[in-house]
Amino acid sequence: MQERSAMTNMDLKVYMESLKNNPRFTEAMLRLVEEDLKYGLTPKETEEYTAKKLDYTQMKVYSVCLRNGYGREVMDAVTKEGLTGEQMAVALEFYEKGVNLEAIKEITQNTGQTAFTMKKLFQNIMKNLDTAQKKTGTDEAYAEELLNRISEAVEKIDFQEKRYDALNEKLKELQAAKQATQDLDSLQSQLADRDKLLENQQDQINAARAEIARLKGEMEESARERRIMERKAQSDNTGSLYDNDPVVRQTGMAVKKESGPVMDAASAVDKTLVVHTEYRTALVDEYGRIVQMVPVERMEKKKENGIISTLFSRLFLKRKTDIVKLVAERGLEAKQLVQVRSALEKGLTDSQLMVLIDYQLPAEQMEEIIEIAVYENRTKGVE
Repeated sequence: MQERSAMTNMDLKVYMESLKNNPRFTEAMLRLVEEDLKYGLTPKETEEYTAKKLDYTQMKVYSVCLRNGYGREVMDAVTKEGLTGEQMAVALEFYEKGVNLEAIKEITQNTGQTAFTMKKLFQNIMKNLDTAQKKTGTDEAYAEELLNRISEAVEKIDFQEKRYDALNEKLKELQAAKQATQDLDSLQSQLADRDKLLENQQDQINAARAEIARLKGEMEESARERRIMERKAQSDNTGSLYDNDPVVRQTGMAVKKESGPVMDAASAVDKTLVVHTEYRTALVDEYGRIVQMVPVERMEKKKENGIISTLFSRLFLKRKTDIVKLVAERGLEAKQLVQVRSALEKGLTDSQLMVLIDYQLPAEQMEEIIEIAVYENRTKGVE
């Protein structure tokens, strides 16, 4: 709403002087205009009744409508052209008492009625309005009671809905718990299958280790037999020493110390095998007591059909034949073949390679077993 500003005393005095010059305005009219201007109405608003040829009572009704801010439609109905000041005052009175604007228009449309008649008509309307309001009050009481009942029913419905919602939430929780149990059972089943698989793989690893231990024992037994054979061969050589060595014949006693055969991969396929043998000969006095041990070293060449040469040649050639044959017979996959080649490059023994190929383990397990064998060979000094 636009803010109103009061006229200054000078402007008000000038404006009122202009109105006083008009002989149509009486003192009462001028006083009414001046009061409206001081109240806050603008000169333009007051001109709504000063510009028309109205008497004081009509101007008074205009002034009240303007001060109360009634709209144009209300002012047109209350101050309809042709109504007297008394008629306008009656219409304004009953409009302010609550008579609707349509009834005001209908009554003020007949400007020929007296103010008394118009008042009677407005009173009848007010009486009917009171009756209607009382009835409306009764209806409102009934409606209020009905509304209260409806509210109670709605509250009960809301309570039931809350109970249903709580029940639904509980059902959802139970369903979620059931699903979680099913998921847990599935996970436990998967874990059981995984444990069974790991157990089988562990059994395979244990079997491989047992086989390695068995082959290791066989290798140690073979080495022990080889040493016995070497000692036997050296014992045979000692017999020739007693027969041919003049020192031994003089002392009558000899003690041997074996250094064992020395050979490399190349000497394994030569025509002859060189054997170094070291002996310690005992010097005795005339009473047969040992006075001094004298070392004696002999070097002999043995034929390739000797026991030691035959054993090493067979072991050396066995790898080149048996490993390839085993790999071909087992039908290993490409990844497994890569691990076999890695085992060869890392120096695994024949027995270890045979175990690795025979069990046909997955490539990942073969890789782990190769590392175990390499570590075992390193700790035991196997080259």
